[in-house]
Amino acid sequence: MAEEEKPDICVIGGGAAGIAVATAAAQAGVPVVLVEKSALGGANLAMALPAKALIAAADRFADLRSGPALGVTGAPLQVNFGKVHEHIQSVREAAAANISAERLSALGVTVINDAGRFTDERTVVAGDRTIRARRFVVAAGATSQTSDLPGLDTVDTLTLRTIFDAPRKMTHLLVLGAGRRGLELAQAYNRLGVDTTVIDQGPALAEDDPELAALVLERLRSEGVRIRDTATIEGFARRRGGIRVTLGGGGDADDLAVDGSHLLLAGDDSPAVDDLGLDNAGITYDPNGIQVDKTLRTTNRRVYAIGDSVAGPNAENRAASQAQQAVRSILFRRATRGKAAVLASLALTDPGLAAVGLDDGAARGAYKDVRVLRLPFTENDLAQAERTTMGMIKVIATRGGQILGAAAVGRQAGETIGLWSLAIAGRFNLRTFESFHPPYPSRAEATRRIAAALDGPGLTPLWQRRIIELLRKLG
Repeated sequence: MAEEEKPDICVIGGGAAGIAVATAAAQAGVPVVLVEKSALGGANLAMALPAKALIAAADRFADLRSGPALGVTGAPLQVNFGKVHEHIQSVREAAAANISAERLSALGVTVINDAGRFTDERTVVAGDRTIRARRFVVAAGATSQTSDLPGLDTVDTLTLRTIFDAPRKMTHLLVLGAGRRGLELAQAYNRLGVDTTVIDQGPALAEDDPELAALVLERLRSEGVRIRDTATIEGFARRRGGIRVTLGGGGDADDLAVDGSHLLLAGDDSPAVDDLGLDNAGITYDPNGIQVDKTLRTTNRRVYAIGDSVAGPNAENRAASQAQQAVRSILFRRATRGKAAVLASLALTDPGLAAVGLDDGAARGAYKDVRVLRLPFTENDLAQAERTTMGMIKVIATRGGQILGAAAVGRQAGETIGLWSLAIAGRFNLRTFESFHPPYPSRAEATRRIAAALDGPGLTPLWQRRIIELLRKLG
């Protein structure tokens, strides 16, 4: 006989968003069941954290190689891919321990390791368990998207979830997808001694500010990463020792065939919702994800959907924000009020690329008087001392100083954009930074200087100039 659970909340999906909901509910003393068919941790544990561990190894190697420019030399450097693999796995294991079923159970979460599926509007079945909850939260995550490119189904491929399981060095990695994730890994593997070629039918970093994206692409190309964007892909085929990608567009035959030992699919993910029985529960969805309202409720009022199950960017901070919103709505039985969350994005390339708020195009479409302020890191003393001057901060504001958006490309771009995220969330005016004096030397100095540029030479408001002129005349 099937065992029946009657919690207040049933969460389907044990990724970052699902775990956030389950732990918050349990800590509030609310009975909660978490259903996950695979390992806990989701995309964070499978992709994001291993990628960061790999990138950290590659960045450390690149820093050591840059030593001679600072007068520091040493023995020839080497990369041991077996040790890099061990580093990645140890990071995974440490993170997994923090979200294990045992730890969640100790917090009061009932964990069911099985696939969950709706059988009607208020019932989920997972293995031999029947769950009838007051509210459900779908946080099922996403899965690697398939492609209908000719011949792709005939060759072996790696995904962003499987590439970190290979401990041996690859000869030539082909990356299909020139978005942030594809370029992050292409640069990291290239720095560790693997030939890399990135191929995309669209432009590289298409969703980013072209002015800042150009700086990232310039660095990657200078390091030896081959980027074949806006390419016509005619087909994939097996070849001895690997894979061949045939590109169209004319030119020499050698230019039309790109050979590699491994192929990584680094395109967008798709919501993993097809096997959840959503039709049985009266939940509307499409290939982009589950349809939700402003409170994250689905067309079934008992069910919420968050994270990668909902259309939008695959990002941990978005999932965390939506988890918080869903918990508040469920526990307090009313829609969350207040400002929308301010979410920044980050590419872990070197230089990094981070952004928050509106870009200049969107800002000019929404506001009449927009100013774009820029400060290159060549004007930052710490960047000069570290020889990391590539990049800039770019801020979009109204003439009155309202901050509409900001972006940074350069070393520690994510840390830089954090301050601007707070400024936008807190509705700070640029002039708020007049009293901001960070320690010297630091990259934060760039924030102060770019804020001061709002009233730079020739830009001081007319009324202020008249007061200054009057005071000068008075002696």
